[in-house]
Amino acid sequence: MIGQALLSSYDILLVDLYGVIWSGVHLFPAALDALAKLMARDKKIVILSNMSLVSKMVTKEFESKGLLAGMHFTDFVTSGNAFHDILVNHKLRLKTVKNPKKYFVYGTENNAAFSGTDFEKTSNLDEADFVYISLVQFSDDEYDKMPDAMKKHLYVAHVNDNGRLWESTAVEPFVPALKCFLDKGKPVVIANPDKIALCAVLENPDSEEYVPKPMVKQGLLAKTYENMGGEVFAIGKPYPQIYRHALENLAATMGISLEDICKKHIAMVGDSLETDIWGAKNASDDLGCSIDSILVLSGISARDITKAHGEVSSETMGEFFSKEKLTPTHVMSALDTQANVYF
Repeated sequence: MIGQALLSSYDILLVDLYGVIWSGVHLFPAALDALAKLMARDKKIVILSNMSLVSKMVTKEFESKGLLAGMHFTDFVTSGNAFHDILVNHKLRLKTVKNPKKYFVYGTENNAAFSGTDFEKTSNLDEADFVYISLVQFSDDEYDKMPDAMKKHLYVAHVNDNGRLWESTAVEPFVPALKCFLDKGKPVVIANPDKIALCAVLENPDSEEYVPKPMVKQGLLAKTYENMGGEVFAIGKPYPQIYRHALENLAATMGISLEDICKKHIAMVGDSLETDIWGAKNASDDLGCSIDSILVLSGISARDITKAHGEVSSETMGEFFSKEKLTPTHVMSALDTQANVYF
């Protein structure tokens, strides 16, 4: 079987962005072609991303790159959307804080997520009810004070008004801040559970050429904090809230009920076993839907398999799935109508 036959067998496809449609630097032409052909056959395509930004901001950015609403997708849902919905509807439930109101931001600002809500930002950590971890950064001054052994893990992602934004494959640079939050008993809230993602970085700050690099995301900081004994509240894949949010939105657009949506043939297409594939299983259990999962080997999990076993093959995939105790419904080489379908 090739990709066209498999993808066309579904009524609704929930499709991850990073590693499936977007490399971190450029859009995959074959993925755009596949999405356009599926849309032409009246398939419903919902891009489901763990980006903490709300989708209006993201869709505008990606439209300029060539990913177009109506041509390539029906709807674009981010974990930022699901998080905003939770805040607006007063559904942020923390174990250690009742009726949280004030938040402290660690990382870059994400004002849109809190816009139109009753939550109030504070620069005083002591009076905050929780810490919202956004895209993490270090100033030039902080970077200059780091030991050389730590600096080697950091890349220049881009430059903003607050100094350079540094991303890392190592969690050590962030531990002092996490320990501070823990000592003060602050819950941590994130709207992006990804631990690692491929992002565009400048390998040489003097160069204008960006390359995709695996870098730490909010999910890795949250997991580290949880392992330290801290409380974490997370929104996004693999948690079911974002799937419910996406399918409820689609049901409203189609003028049918969520129950009717769940009767359709649905699949999640993603590059991460940990978020996309586990998310499909969790959402199936939560919604009572049968959501298949399609792992594509163009992103994070393929990198993890290669790192652990030296290559991606039927045998190494089997070992990887066995260790993770989860096997996708299908595996494809990429989101491509001509792609090889392994099973």
